[in-house]
Amino acid sequence: MPSPTRDRPMRLLPLLGATLAAHAVAAAPATPLPHARAESVGMSSERLEAMGRFFEQQTQRDAAAGYTILVARHGKLVYAAAVGMRDREAKAPMSLDTRFRMFSMTKPVTSVAVLMLYEEGKLQLDDPVSRYLPAFAQSQVFVGVDEAGKPRTEPARQPITIRHLLTHTSGLGYGPGYDASSPIAALWGGVNLFGPGTPDEKIRRIAGLPLYFQPGSQWRYSYASDVLGHLVEVVSGVPFADFLQQRLFDPLGMTHTGFFVPAADAGLVAVAYQRDAAGKLQRAGGPLAAPPTAPPTFISGGAGLISTAGDYLRFAQMLADKGRFGGRQYLSPATVELMTSNHVPDDAQARAYGDQWRGLGFGLGVSPVIDFRHVPQANRNGDYTWPGVLDTNWMVSPSTGIVAVVLAQVVRGADRQPNRTYQDMHNQVYQAVTDLDR
Repeated sequence: MPSPTRDRPMRLLPLLGATLAAHAVAAAPATPLPHARAESVGMSSERLEAMGRFFEQQTQRDAAAGYTILVARHGKLVYAAAVGMRDREAKAPMSLDTRFRMFSMTKPVTSVAVLMLYEEGKLQLDDPVSRYLPAFAQSQVFVGVDEAGKPRTEPARQPITIRHLLTHTSGLGYGPGYDASSPIAALWGGVNLFGPGTPDEKIRRIAGLPLYFQPGSQWRYSYASDVLGHLVEVVSGVPFADFLQQRLFDPLGMTHTGFFVPAADAGLVAVAYQRDAAGKLQRAGGPLAAPPTAPPTFISGGAGLISTAGDYLRFAQMLADKGRFGGRQYLSPATVELMTSNHVPDDAQARAYGDQWRGLGFGLGVSPVIDFRHVPQANRNGDYTWPGVLDTNWMVSPSTGIVAVVLAQVVRGADRQPNRTYQDMHNQVYQAVTDLDR
């Protein structure tokens, strides 16, 4: 393998005796967790370094422009690395303080906000959503098309509940990018959360669309977390972004997390890339072309957050520690267990996405492993995660105490080429474990 210091910038944070000192970041941000030597927690420093080289090779193979990688065990940071570039054209190297568009890694954060209100008795999981958002009181369910090809509907047999939204069993959907074959996909594709209109108008627009199925009868990925973010605002009486800032980000020390970045930090935002017709990475256009330096017109609980690997590691470690971090309890252990347990039929995700998703369940905003023998990557039963569409990834393994974050910025899915970072993260982390039970 070519030397990363000679052929491509590579920034690594050495951790207590690691042999990567030659690549140390001169001004690394404050560490998100206390350091420990990998061997002290049953992991291999040598194999963790091999993980960094693996992802460096991925940048050379054009899998992504760069990655930021953090691995912790039992609350101790044992590996941190930034490889490749956050902006190839500007020759700006990836760094540990690079900001990433997290997209669906926002959903678990929104779930925690909802569950905080649940613990305070301000809502119940089986409450009808219409109790707080009246636009959902008359939900209609798609049942076919008429002779003119227009959708036919029938009334929902039961109301959409908060639990349905948390588990993506509400009947809400996304647009053609998730299922172009459905006659109502184009209707859902017409939703534009970041266009004109107030947040309330946009939620009413979602509420007025026909559901893909009767609430509670199937699993389908959807705008549910965006509705939940608005629900948090209505129930708490606090703007959703402020609720997260006051209740999660500030106390957790997530100092670089929010829904936009200050103009002064625009250069720290990783460029979003996509593949051209030849499969080569090129800068993404449209809304992803420029750093998000202005407050959005809609605070998206499903896809809006911008963060760093270190900030998200702190959030994930809070969940790993049963809702506790830094001497503060954010959720009870019982609620974290509820959130991270499977709530849907064992084959729900396989039916939605294919056999490669067999063995994965879905909880209240995260996907737990329910049969590690049938997932394509290294896992243990009970591990959980939920990645983002721009190739942002994280994992918590309750049985081993491992927490990891691997972030890139590449549009996934549009080119129909499988993106393996999700699998590679799990495989590379587990290959570095020397003692599963420590």
